[in-house]
Amino acid sequence: MPKACLIVSLGLIFFCPSIFAENLSAYDIMKRVDERYEGDTRTSKATLILMDKQDRQRVREIEMNGFEKEDVEKSLMVFRSPSDVAGTSYMSWDWKDENKEDDAWLYLPALQKIRRVAASDESGSFMGSDFSYADINGLELNDFSYEIEKDSDPVDGVDCWVITTTPKHDEAIKTTGYTSATSWVRKDSFMIVKGIINVKKGKRVKYFSVKDIEQIDGIWTAHTLQMITTRNNKKEHASILKIRDVVYNKGVDESLFDTAVMQRGL
Repeated sequence: MPKACLIVSLGLIFFCPSIFAENLSAYDIMKRVDERYEGDTRTSKATLILMDKQDRQRVREIEMNGFEKEDVEKSLMVFRSPSDVAGTSYMSWDWKDENKEDDAWLYLPALQKIRRVAASDESGSFMGSDFSYADINGLELNDFSYEIEKDSDPVDGVDCWVITTTPKHDEAIKTTGYTSATSWVRKDSFMIVKGIINVKKGKRVKYFSVKDIEQIDGIWTAHTLQMITTRNNKKEHASILKIRDVVYNKGVDESLFDTAVMQRGL
């Protein structure tokens, strides 16, 4: 899936009415998804709900910060509760130069140690959720091929393109753990609001959905993201990310995005 397609589903692009006059290819559409505007800075709080097959829940509270400039996009997530994960933090630097490898770090307070998250680890579960590190970090747009499966298919009453995404090489499959994906992209906001993802390991299928969408300061923002993992058409696990208190373009300094901050806490 293209860069920044999930955690980023937090906020998207300014609406451009002329878009419907354009004849966009599948690649053009996904490029606009990739380049959508999310604010120069952003802060929010979130509740991550983890559910097993019996719908038993674990709840985690998170603070999220983002900072973007011409050459790099930086994000920092800090877990506040419960006590067994409090202080855990995850930071990523997404370089705009495709020839420059992105950076990511995970701080585990119990070990008082920061470890770099390698590309080979990105298919793994992010903090026990159904979102992978690849979902959180996003991937390079040009590592995948795109095809319009349907030119029109509404989701919650809003017209969408349906785009099929296929990795171009084995390395992309290894990094994501995914063999293909189908995405529903809203035509008014270039937001992915629904997805079906085929997972290589265990031949699982993941179902992604976005709800509670509004504009904040002109930026399309989703407040609920859900990922459900299934195997043989039965739910194995589910994760819901509920986002609140979203603020764009205020009060975030680049000095926040540093490994020393991860260790001492915000």
